[in-house]
Amino acid sequence: MDERDWHDIAPAPDPRVDNVRRASSTHPLDFFRGRNHAGQYIFALTADEGCRELPKPPKLNGIDVSLERRPGDGARLILTLEERDHFDIFRALCGHLLEATADHPYGANGPGLRLVLRRLADWHNMLRRRREALLTTEEIIGLVGELLFLRDQVLPRTVAASSVAAWRGAHRDEQDFAIGAWQIEVKTQLSTSDHRLLISSEAQLDNAGSRLLLCHQTIARAPAGAAAVSLNALIDELTHEFTAAGLPILEQFEAALEACHYIRREEYDEPQWLLTDRRLFEVRDDFPRLTAAMLPTGVHAVSYSILLSACQRFAVDLDQMLTEVFA
Repeated sequence: MDERDWHDIAPAPDPRVDNVRRASSTHPLDFFRGRNHAGQYIFALTADEGCRELPKPPKLNGIDVSLERRPGDGARLILTLEERDHFDIFRALCGHLLEATADHPYGANGPGLRLVLRRLADWHNMLRRRREALLTTEEIIGLVGELLFLRDQVLPRTVAASSVAAWRGAHRDEQDFAIGAWQIEVKTQLSTSDHRLLISSEAQLDNAGSRLLLCHQTIARAPAGAAAVSLNALIDELTHEFTAAGLPILEQFEAALEACHYIRREEYDEPQWLLTDRRLFEVRDDFPRLTAAMLPTGVHAVSYSILLSACQRFAVDLDQMLTEVFA
């Protein structure tokens, strides 16, 4: 769904009714999207029975959630977008509710409405946690580093859909990018840090079954300028690229950001980050690392650090190697 699904519907002519259309002709439940008399976007589910003793709807920032009682034990649940700036969240929420009930028994709107209320409560709790918890500085640096690599090295070499699919770090895979038979792990540090690379597990530099590259990047806080970018601005830049590529690709990118626990906040407008160095190493042969095969029986989930200086003889030309990766 995108904004046209609502914008193309005229505001309701009467304040006592809404102007709605079926959200999906194939969905088993009676979801409707539309606009009310004030022109606000709405998403609704109506049940004629089975709605006694419903839980209280949660409160969502920028989205009103209300229940209208119907004759007997029927009810109508309405989500109303109160602030247009929250449309992306509204759209994602509506899509989530459709997907979460896609396998529900056909026409069972009462139980479906209860399920939707539970899902809304989960969504409320998720957003509340997001509002209360900012990403740590280390998480921001790591996310900025992966997104810089995505923007600078992956997106120019392949189509948008493949670029988003290649970014696996957001989904907590062992390596940050997967391109065909290649895996790429990106390590990003402040330029002032000592050059020791933290490896989070014995699997992270294990190249069994694939070829593995390690990209080391350094970034620095910098004044606003053409080359410096904040986390929000970097995400805006990539969002623009993926929006042009189509809604499914944009939604895949947004889902990856959600998996990173990113939600746009003004705190991420600062600082500005400047890439100061980027080097590439091939992890092979006696590269300094630990793998599962090296560990004693019963030892696992180890983390360790390696000196960047010990990796120098495994350095490769970045452009030439990535040309091979994307060939």
